[in-house]
Amino acid sequence: MERPDLEQLYDLAKELKKAKTIKAVLDIVADHLPKVLGAKYCSLFIKNPMSGELELKAHNHQDIGDDPFIHIAEDQESIMNLVLSRNTSMLVRNIEEEIGIVNKDKYSTKSFMCLLISFEDRVLGVLNLADKSPSGFTREDMLMASIITELLGSFLARHDLSKI
Repeated sequence: MERPDLEQLYDLAKELKKAKTIKAVLDIVADHLPKVLGAKYCSLFIKNPMSGELELKAHNHQDIGDDPFIHIAEDQESIMNLVLSRNTSMLVRNIEEEIGIVNKDKYSTKSFMCLLISFEDRVLGVLNLADKSPSGFTREDMLMASIITELLGSFLARHDLSKI
């Protein structure tokens, strides 16, 4: 049985192995992981250890413009804060029906995944993936992305996150 997604995940792992900096690791994940999963968008938010805010550190969006979700305060309504408050990753097929948040115009689907990046009991960030057509994300997609978030959590826990 041929598994191009596993081959792409392996290629992603090889690219990560070459990364020399934390920023390079985050950029590689934001660029390659959506290709592995067939998603259009990926963004990586790291929790600022001083402010507690999530800060966008890597993404593959063409034009992020004046998006208010570059820094996310703890009290700001967002999918990321919902994941943090529930302390669990989420796979959502329809953001409007399941969560009650209106889908942004830039997204062509209402499906997304939002995964915690953590190490032991400490949440370090959040990985978002959005816009997978035609049927949205699957549990297999979530498992593959979770492999990456587990590795990211282990990697980020060994570094000073205020210097990213």
